[in-house]
Amino acid sequence: MKDVSFYQYMKTKVGEKSDEGVLAKHLVNDFSFPKFSKDYDEISDYLEKNPYENVKLDTFDKTFSEYENWLNY
Repeated sequence: MKDVSFYQYMKTKVGEKSDEGVLAKHLVNDFSFPKFSKDYDEISDYLEKNPYENVKLDTFDKTFSEYENWLNY
């Protein structure tokens, strides 16, 4: 299992022309984002309280699921 935070994983998505790329751009520019977290609930709670323009929480859910699968391979 890899030891990589969700933030570190999302940095690999910066520049993609996709919903995940838009989310990644926001995360990288958000100095308050919990950068070392791997916890779905903590990150989801943060995003609910600090929504990004033009980003749906469904995008986070999908991307976090992909992140979890990536961690295990």
